[in-house]
Parts: sequence; structure tokens; C-alpha cells
Amino acid sequence: DYYGGQISYAADNYGASVTYANIESSDDTTFWGLNGYYVPDSSLPSISVGYEMGDPETAKDTTQWFVGLQWDEMGPGTLGVAAGSKGAITENAAELMAYEAFYSYPVNDGMTITPAVFILENSGTSEDETGVVVKTSFSF
Repeated sequence: DYYGGQISYAADNYGASVTYANIESSDDTTFWGLNGYYVPDSSLPSISVGYEMGDPETAKDTTQWFVGLQWDEMGPGTLGVAAGSKGAITENAAELMAYEAFYSYPVNDGMTITPAVFILENSGTSEDETGVVVKTSFSF
């Protein structure tokens, strides 16, 4: 069985949530998540943050987190950057990171192009992964 719930609050320029989930499996795990955002009334970027904790019954605890910044009026589009853990980090394990940057801009009233680049750290002798994506969104 899987079940969960969330309590959220959103105001004009900030919001927060607390999330709970329980996964009944071979290693029953309880998860808690805290997320929030703030959009200043100035040219400063909006900020989003999140933190999650996992507590399995028979294995080590896990955590993961992220921080993101977004500038909504950067030229004709939106610029965003983020950093966080690359998935769940097991207690006392090395923390691997993930990074991303994007710029989303409208081509016309019905189409938006979003190029992005990301880096995923790998452990040991594996090289880090770097990728480039381009997303095109249409609306009618």
C-alpha cells in the first residue's frame, strides 16, 4: 500500500508545503518533505527550496534537497538555475550533485522554446554526465 498527504499554504508571493508519505513494501518507508518558494516584489529572482527525508524500517535513512532561482523578466524570456542532490542520499554516503540552467522565451503567441543544460555528478571513475535539451511548447 502507498498513501500520503500534503498540507500547503500559498499567498501572493510565497508558499510552503509539508508532505507525508508511507510506502508499505519489503522495507516499509516513511517520507517527509518540506518545500517553499518566495517571489520578491523587486527584480531579484524568485527562489524555490525543497528538502525530503526518508526513514526505511531496516535500511539507512535518506535525504535529498534542491534550491532553484528564477528571473521572470530576463530579456524577452525567463532564466532559471538550480542545484540539488542527485537523487536520495543514503546516510553517511557521498553526496552527488545535479545542476541545471534554462532560458525559456516566447517565439510567438502560441509557441515557447526552452533550451536547457544539465550536469549530473557520478562517483568513482565514471565521468560526470552533461546534457543539452530543447523543449518546444505549443498552445492554441
